[in-house]
Amino acid sequence: MGLLKKVVKKAVRKITQPIRAKAHGAQGERKVNSKLNPLLFGKVEHRQINNLIILDHNGKSHQIDHIEIRENGIFCIETKSYIGLVVGDENSDKWTQCLYSGERYQFLNPVKQNRSHCYHLSKILGPRYIINSLVVMVRNNADKINCPNVINLSDLRGYLSHFDNGAHLSIEEMDCIYNALLSASSGMSNRDHIENIRQTQQELNNNICPRCGGKMVLRQSKTGSTFYGCSNYPKCKFIKKQ
Repeated sequence: MGLLKKVVKKAVRKITQPIRAKAHGAQGERKVNSKLNPLLFGKVEHRQINNLIILDHNGKSHQIDHIEIRENGIFCIETKSYIGLVVGDENSDKWTQCLYSGERYQFLNPVKQNRSHCYHLSKILGPRYIINSLVVMVRNNADKINCPNVINLSDLRGYLSHFDNGAHLSIEEMDCIYNALLSASSGMSNRDHIENIRQTQQELNNNICPRCGGKMVLRQSKTGSTFYGCSNYPKCKFIKKQ
């Protein structure tokens, strides 16, 4: 009987996990919204965009949690609300979530995910502006993640206040950037965005490049490892690891 309970409990957890993850994600985004409130930064001049969904030239959608535009730069912020211990680094394909119950789950590296978001924002704004990638762990469990731009929610205020890469945006520039990004909004709903992602995944499963529509072909790296690369290389450099 005890074994049956464990099996049922595990099945229920597997079914409800996506629902709980979505709820935790929404809660995390609200917490970051609150932290970005200018009152917490001494009424600093800033512009903020939340949940921006844009389309690239191939019709693929990209959902960006937060864009923070300040005098010291433009920040593309991805929020993650995983509980437990999270382990990962900048270059690994997946990170690991370790729950206190002993269970482990893997999820896609959000640093790489946000790198793609920064790329598409740069396409909108042009080469004049640098987009700074930032991943915020809402549960303050970033300590085991080896990456300088992955921080705890509790450190967000200090990180933004002290960030310095030489940028100095005027109020006019902030307004210009803000309006340009809002104008690029697709107006797509979150449901349509999820469906767009599913279509992209289906294309990948069929070895179709989601970036340009070319065929994914098996290639070999200089180190001997194999991967799938777009047949339109070097024009398209999209790759898919085996």
